[in-house]
Amino acid sequence: MRYALVSGQKLEAQPGLKGICANCSGEMVAKCGRIKIWHWSHKGRPPCDPWWEPETEWHRAWKNHFPVEWQEVIQIDLATGEKHIADVRNPYGLVIEFQHSAIKFEERNSREKFYGEMIWVVDGKRNEFDEVNFNLGRGGRIQDDPLAYQINWWGRSKFLHNWSDAKAKVYIDFGNEYLWRLVFFDPIKKVGAIGPVFKAAFIDDCLKGTSIRVTKYEARK
Repeated sequence: MRYALVSGQKLEAQPGLKGICANCSGEMVAKCGRIKIWHWSHKGRPPCDPWWEPETEWHRAWKNHFPVEWQEVIQIDLATGEKHIADVRNPYGLVIEFQHSAIKFEERNSREKFYGEMIWVVDGKRNEFDEVNFNLGRGGRIQDDPLAYQINWWGRSKFLHNWSDAKAKVYIDFGNEYLWRLVFFDPIKKVGAIGPVFKAAFIDDCLKGTSIRVTKYEARK
């Protein structure tokens, strides 16, 4: 985890600090080594939220676009008492989950049901082959408003397949100035549609709580 409570204040891990988990009140240990990103770890036991994944520099870079108080926000189902920690939740109720590692179908569905109003930002550079296959399979323009392109998938990876039936909107990040929204994907035919979304506009819309803008095709005059 990025944050723990230190004397009641939400702080990042630093050498020598002792903290408390805001979710379960368990003791947290500051892990500040030379290889892994500095983080907090539950002392002597697994993380209290089973949905949590090890945080990467990619996660941190995305979270840095949003205020600290929007990051690692505890969400509670008042009816059942179930609790989870959202990566980012803006004051307008939108949860943004940044997913780097592979995720099981059951967990993805559970997260979408629990959070309700949410979107996924998926790391497309988890391995080099997914990015290569994505670029090779990107076809011609099939729609102007909003802008969309055909995508064919020839690789063995099930990268798009695994997100094809997500209920929440999915945005794929390949580290460029824009994201790719997954419009749809047919896992049998291995064909679908994708649309570019400028990353700066995406972040700005999430900060303002407005609908995420889509890109339109503007013909040259």
